[in-house]
Formats: sequence, structure tokens, C-alpha cells
Amino acid sequence: QGGVDDELSLSAYITIAMLEAGHSCSYPVVRNAFFCLETASEKNISDVYTQALVAYAFCLAGKAEKCESFLRELQKSAKEADGSQYWEQKERSPSEKSPSFLDHAPSAEVETTSYVLLALLYKPNRNQEDLTKASRIVQWIIRQQNPYGGFSSTQ
Repeated sequence: QGGVDDELSLSAYITIAMLEAGHSCSYPVVRNAFFCLETASEKNISDVYTQALVAYAFCLAGKAEKCESFLRELQKSAKEADGSQYWEQKERSPSEKSPSFLDHAPSAEVETTSYVLLALLYKPNRNQEDLTKASRIVQWIIRQQNPYGGFSSTQ
């Protein structure tokens, strides 16, 4: 999200990077990071971006119970439009919304929604319902692309 400034989302982001780089959950730094994420996840995490990052970290690591728990929580805040599904940071005022001729979501919402998609795709014991949800998310993400195939940000 560019300027992540809280410890939890930064820890989740770095943990994801280490897992994607091929480190296992038993690697000491990753193991310690998950201890911190699990401890923090006992508290109520209200920020949807942080929820999405933590969900992806737990799903990527194969931690089924925590993965499922965060995906259930994220589902409560999902928005729906034209058969697709996405996540907003917070309710935007009319002045913050994109002009109607642009009709693209802010990059933070594309990023958040993309992390939820990744969590679903890496979810342990993924089923057909998860894949159906994933395809609805992909529909929304595709609609956010500009004519050149990119998105509203350079990120």
C-alpha cells in the first residue's frame, strides 16, 4: 500500500516475502514472525488491508485454521458489484471518489482485493466455492485495468 506504517502489516508483508522466497515456516525468522502474527491476530484487527495481508501470510504458510478465520472475517466486509467482489479501505466521501469517467478504484483497494485473491488461491483444502469466489474477485480486478493493462498506480 505504499506507506504501510504499522508493525503488524509490515511484519505480515515481510513474512510473505520470505515465504515466497522459499524459506520454510521452520526457518527461525519466519517462525518468530508467525509467533508475532498469531499473537497479534488474537486482537481485533479492524483494518481490511492488514486483514488481507495476514490472511495471505497464514494461507501461504498452510496454517488452515487462521487462514480460514481471516477469510471468514474478510468476507463480512466484502463489497459486491455486477457479480464481482472486492474490498474497500473505508467508506469514501463523494469528494474522494474517482470521477465517473474514470470509474477505477484507488490502488490501495486493488492491492487489498488482490491479497484476498492470493489468500483464496493458497488456502489449504481449497474447494470449488473458493474458486468461484476467486473468479468473482478476478472479474473486479480486470475491470480496474486501464487501457494499457495497468492500474491507477505505478505500484
